Amino acid sequence: MMATNRLDLLTLKKIIKETARTKARTLNLSGREIQSLPTEIGLLTKLVELDFGSNSVEVVTSEGDEWDWSGIEVYKNQITELPSTIGNLKKLEILILKDNCLKELPPEIKKLKSLRELDLRGNELNIPSEILEKISDPQAILSYYFSRQAGIKKPLCESKLIFVGQGAVGKTSLIKRLLRSDFNISETKTEGIKIEYWQAENQFNINNQQSPIRLNVWDFGGQEIMHATHQFFLTKRSLYLLVLDSRLTQEENRVEYWLKIIQSFGGESPVLIVGNKIDQHPLDIDRTGLQRKYPNIVGILETSAATGTGIEELKAAITEHVNNLPHVRDLLPETWFTVKTKLEKLGRQSNFITHDKYLDLCAENEVSDETSQRTLIGFLHDLGVVLHFQDDRHLAELGILNPQWVTNGVYKILNDKALFANKGVLTLSLLDEILSAKEYPPNKRLFIVEMMRKFELCYDIDRDNFLIPDLLPKDEPEFKFNGIPAFEFAYPVLPSSIITRFIVRMNQKIDDGLAWRTGVVLKIGENKALIKADIEDRKITIAIDGLEHTRRDALSAIRFQLDEIHASIKGLEPQKRVPIPEAPNAEPLEYETLLMLEREGQEEYLVRDGKRLVKVNVRQILSGIESESVRKETAGRVTNIYIGGNVDGNIIAGDDNEVKK
Repeated sequence: MMATNRLDLLTLKKIIKETARTKARTLNLSGREIQSLPTEIGLLTKLVELDFGSNSVEVVTSEGDEWDWSGIEVYKNQITELPSTIGNLKKLEILILKDNCLKELPPEIKKLKSLRELDLRGNELNIPSEILEKISDPQAILSYYFSRQAGIKKPLCESKLIFVGQGAVGKTSLIKRLLRSDFNISETKTEGIKIEYWQAENQFNINNQQSPIRLNVWDFGGQEIMHATHQFFLTKRSLYLLVLDSRLTQEENRVEYWLKIIQSFGGESPVLIVGNKIDQHPLDIDRTGLQRKYPNIVGILETSAATGTGIEELKAAITEHVNNLPHVRDLLPETWFTVKTKLEKLGRQSNFITHDKYLDLCAENEVSDETSQRTLIGFLHDLGVVLHFQDDRHLAELGILNPQWVTNGVYKILNDKALFANKGVLTLSLLDEILSAKEYPPNKRLFIVEMMRKFELCYDIDRDNFLIPDLLPKDEPEFKFNGIPAFEFAYPVLPSSIITRFIVRMNQKIDDGLAWRTGVVLKIGENKALIKADIEDRKITIAIDGLEHTRRDALSAIRFQLDEIHASIKGLEPQKRVPIPEAPNAEPLEYETLLMLEREGQEEYLVRDGKRLVKVNVRQILSGIESESVRKETAGRVTNIYIGGNVDGNIIAGDDNEVKK
């Protein structure tokens, strides 16, 4: 008969008493189908760590004065409340309460002054995710929670609705149908981003009250030149509508590219796929495969902005899924709404304000603690009310920005024909022509350039001239280069912004002006390097020429910058591959595979190069990338993995004073 994890109440009491008798330091009861904890749990005064995660416990009760417990893990249970006696755990350092049913916290929890880790995610406490993510800052979480208990609170009732997709798929036409029942057969393409506000007709159920919600609708132009800015304007706390042209194939619509970009910048935000223009052709995509691969797809609909087909169904789907966004129900202090209203008004008047001005505004309206100030501005950024990049030190220096003003300024520059004809070289006189409108007075035009510089969209050629790599010619110039392939990155999708940002970062090393839209030649010390992006094959290749003994250092400098860029795009995780110079027709080898072969002591590896087999010296090829000492240091880092769950039900008193099941 198969053993079971289930632990009956009598056996549980025996385990607790045995643990108390032996003065064991830890007790693991995770995954044992426990429905309640007996009062005997109060006997464990000398216990240090208790884990009863993944059970069905609803209520935690205990008696006693003070315990030695330093860690409690009660994740994935059904706990609805904590006892006031939790305040007696004076030595408690770790409290994991993730994925329970808590609706409130007892005031006594504030007595846990030794707490250094608190996980309350997945409960019903109406605490914003930004606060809950501060697991290693328990006092910030508790301070926010209890400061919110006093004063008037209101539901947020606002969300960001983002339309993305390739150019000319009908995003703007769909928005006009949704907002105004309007359609223009001669609709012009969206130059950049348009932001509209939709006070939805439907009422959304917020805490059992019917409340209207404002949707901040962002319409992204689909032109390739604009993709480099997506990392700054695609945010979490949003509902995404990925609009497809039903006349085109799944590949032509670049469906997976957009889904991965949304995953990277939008977090777990839900996505509605909308096949538009079905009056001309039905939508033909792999629905099941896409939904299996991307679980954040919450619906696939078909519409025609021209005829109005499917528009009511789309409205209903938007209503449903906005209503399901967790943050829409967040109850926020009324003082936050006061700051929000004043900030929006200031933004319309001056288009940007300093961060210090924002802090003054908070202080004037009783939003005084730093956690609340950071959370509020993070909310407003995600909602599209303002732009403030507080998690990026360089971008944070820009202050609090009016999104419409910023995006229009950037896209006026990126879409300027004269600048394109000038091969991306932006002069001050050209800047004055592009941003001549009254909303961009002369003293604020360079601010837009400064923002583009910090976005890594341009760099200084000299004091009065700037270069925008996204407007460089596509054609690769003719030049002599005798380097050998050294390394490559293969991507699930390759955003064009990666090579753009790399060129900006390495502009001081560009050799003789050799840069084009998808590649660059660098001079690093006595070495030259050719770095090219192949957007269709989704890879970036690196080849290096020059002194052999310094090639590794040049490669290291290049890899460092690319790794930094990769780290800023969540979930991108490109595969690292190593070309084999002796086997030019062979597929590059995975870098991690080569490292594993070396650790296993395998010195040679056979690869197929056309019709022949070539022996590869593993250590030699790896040493061209990283020194042996660096590789050994990396391999020496050990990750401890705990696998919970036991099936035998035995009680074992271990030598390390641990009671195991």
